[in-house]
Amino acid sequence: MNVPASGIQNIDTLEVLKAGLLVEEIDENICKDIDRLTKADNTFWSSPNHNRSEYLHSFFQYPAMMVPIVQKKLIEIIVKNKPSIQNVIDPYMGSGTSLVACMENGLDCFGQDINPLAILVARTRTGPYYVEAIEKRKDNLFHAIDNDKSQHIEANFVGLNKWFKESVSVEISKIVRAIRSENRLAFRRFFWVVLAEAIRLSSNDRTSTFKLHIRSEDEIKARNISPISLFKEHFETCLEDLKWQFELLSDNNKLSKGAYIGYVNIKLLDTKRAVNSPSDEPFFDLLVTSPPYGDNKTTVTYGQHSYLPLQWLDLEDIDPGATDDFLKTTSEIDSRGLGGKLNAMSDKELDGLFNQSLTFKKTYDALKNKAPDKLQKVASFINDLHKSIVNIHSSMKIDSYQVWTIGNRNVAGLVIPNNEIITELICSKGAILIKQIKREILNKRMAKRNKESDLMTFEDILIFRKIGNIK
Repeated sequence: MNVPASGIQNIDTLEVLKAGLLVEEIDENICKDIDRLTKADNTFWSSPNHNRSEYLHSFFQYPAMMVPIVQKKLIEIIVKNKPSIQNVIDPYMGSGTSLVACMENGLDCFGQDINPLAILVARTRTGPYYVEAIEKRKDNLFHAIDNDKSQHIEANFVGLNKWFKESVSVEISKIVRAIRSENRLAFRRFFWVVLAEAIRLSSNDRTSTFKLHIRSEDEIKARNISPISLFKEHFETCLEDLKWQFELLSDNNKLSKGAYIGYVNIKLLDTKRAVNSPSDEPFFDLLVTSPPYGDNKTTVTYGQHSYLPLQWLDLEDIDPGATDDFLKTTSEIDSRGLGGKLNAMSDKELDGLFNQSLTFKKTYDALKNKAPDKLQKVASFINDLHKSIVNIHSSMKIDSYQVWTIGNRNVAGLVIPNNEIITELICSKGAILIKQIKREILNKRMAKRNKESDLMTFEDILIFRKIGNIK
């Protein structure tokens, strides 16, 4: 989409002139580097040989985690061609993969998500990496767990006995009490993440999907599982991976006394409402993100997947904004995400969206004829996405870059072309698309199908540059 020059304001070329390159030349060099890498290895962007244990992916099996090696390489290419980049924002952060990848380049990292468990995992993955101190505390932690004789159950929520056998709840409670005895917040957060995965694996949930599905009664009776054993085993795995990340960043001179030398700021925040920026003026040099592909209730139910672990964790250790309100129902977190609330849109609002994206209008009209019952869900998602893009665009500097990884989906047999809709929405604000990469989804833990929609087996990586603000 071409942006009329008369609609662009405040273009700042001073930085580019100092570097001796025009912004268009930087764009071209980024594209050339991507093309060279693709030519050398045409499977690279799909990452068939990606090691899942790298970059602390093992901490918690969060849905749809991005592939860090892909994000890392794109960040390297962009920063190499524009070395003045100092910071990055991920407004749909999930478990923090993009931020972990950015840390290798020494960038100041800002992230946000609507899911408290995502905040906990991302904060733990981004450090501090106090490996030796955690190892020293391990014996005391395990000793406290093993010597706890109490049968008191620490959680109390509707469905507790449905989702957890009593023996399992008793063991989880012993771990909870032991974690609470640790004084340092950074260590407690690491322990909570380890416990979250043990809870996920020891619950009566089938765990084969992201939605909560109870196991059969016979299967529950036959299961003999110990959360304490799971916790200890997973603790060792996480500690080894923490050492790996510590050594990686240390070798790249990105740590000081176990803490990242850059700035990391992670918030529990709704991107529809605001972006985690320290300034009212455009602040960010780079965006790296992967938004939901549709409302979470019918695509990837991040909230449902997080519901059971969050019932046991101390929410105040995660974020001051994490309250019991997030756990009112199994779908509360997903309802707070993009398209989670079906608010009726006025004709004026719809026409405004249609003006921003002709592809959305065509999709809306096609869906209206084929599956009118699905229309409001799709429209609500796109409307919320558009609100987020408005906030994101205003927080980005002129000539900043944005890397969006996005997939399409099928609704009632109709393809919802998110890649084209997002491109038009972003460009309508004052940006240009400089590169598009198609990757096959091989190593991203996705829900390929549910009863309402299919997710595609390919996604697009879209790279934009902000050129101004449209009046």
